[in-house]
Amino acid sequence: MNALTIMSDSLGSLQELLNKETIFLDDVPRQLKSDLQNFIVGETLTMREGKIVIGNNLYKKWLLKLNTRGFDYEIDWKQ
Repeated sequence: MNALTIMSDSLGSLQELLNKETIFLDDVPRQLKSDLQNFIVGETLTMREGKIVIGNNLYKKWLLKLNTRGFDYEIDWKQ
């Protein structure tokens, strides 16, 4: 799979997660997870089914940050 396809699929999946009732950290594509983890440092999170849950409002704030400021890390789309 080429980098452009991976990028498109990863970014598209971020929008789809908004439709889920529960957003787990593991639901976020691997390439983007470090940016989200950096964004949520210091926030209060919960655990469900042994996984970290990202609140919908916090997730929406992260998406807004991506739209306005972009990523905090260089993303390796080749993997």
